[in-house]
Order: sequence, then structure tokens, then C-alpha cells
Amino acid sequence: MCKVTEEIFQKNLEIGRAERAKNNKWLNSKYEEVKTWDNTDKGNLGERHTSDMLNTLDYVSTIINGGIGTFDILLEASKATVKIEHKLATEDTHGSFQFNGIKKYIDYDYVFCMGISPNDLCFTIISRKEAQARLTTLMSSGVKGVYKYSVPKKRMMEYTQEKFKEEIEKIVK
Repeated sequence: MCKVTEEIFQKNLEIGRAERAKNNKWLNSKYEEVKTWDNTDKGNLGERHTSDMLNTLDYVSTIINGGIGTFDILLEASKATVKIEHKLATEDTHGSFQFNGIKKYIDYDYVFCMGISPNDLCFTIISRKEAQARLTTLMSSGVKGVYKYSVPKKRMMEYTQEKFKEEIEKIVK
């Protein structure tokens, strides 16, 4: 590339970087790094975190088949065994989460939806029955039977140990 072309491109690249930085709520945030990870790595992070959180509550929690299969986490409690499909999404530009790849008719009991915002963690849990009734938006037009669950951050719960424990106790009764 000629010197003039390179100089002009570098100048415009710097302008573009400054514009992106001005509008990027993730820039210099606590969880900025996670936003750049690929989906598999994000999913593995979420599954490990939630499984470890379950174990802190003295449940037996195991990630099944490396999180590949009809569900991701097997939760064993004294009164119930629960199959959890785990989904993780990062907050989009409009303050919502898009949990993708949810199948309505496979073997799980609950979908655990973990959201990561620039500086916060949050979650919500929906039953398979609720997923079957509520999920109507296909993840993409060419894929049948795989859905997207969109949730505004304001409808998610803060991912604290207390709130997590409270919600998990509801599903293991």
C-alpha cells in the first residue's frame, strides 16, 4: 500500500476508534473482556459459574457432556433431580438480552438464562413448559425448532447468592 493511502487510512481508523469508544458502554467496564469472547467460551463460562454457584448451596451440580446435549447441568437436590439448559447472553445496545438456541421439545426441566452487562450479572429461570408456551421467535428463518428468548434487563434478577438461592429453591421443591 502506498504511504499516502496508509496515512489517510490510519487517520480515519483513529477517528472511527474514537467514535466507537464514545458509544461503547462496554469500554473499560468490569466484564468488557467477555463481550469479545466467542459464543462457546461464553457458554462454558456461564455453565461453570452457575454449576459452581449451585455447589456453594450444597447441591450436587454436574455439567453433563461438557455442556453439549439436551441439557447442560444436572442438579441433584434431596427432593429432586433437575435438568437445566443453560444460556448466556451479553447485554445488547438496547439494554436487553437475546438468549439463542433454545429448543422447546428436548429433555430439560428449566432454562437458566444468565445475562452479563458491562458491570453486572443477572439471571432469570423459565420452565420448559413456559418455554414451550412463550417462545415463538425462531433464532433464524432457516432453522426450525430453535428459538430466541428476548428479555429486557429490567425483567432480570441481580445474580446475587441470596437471590440465586431463593430462585433455585423454588425449582427443587
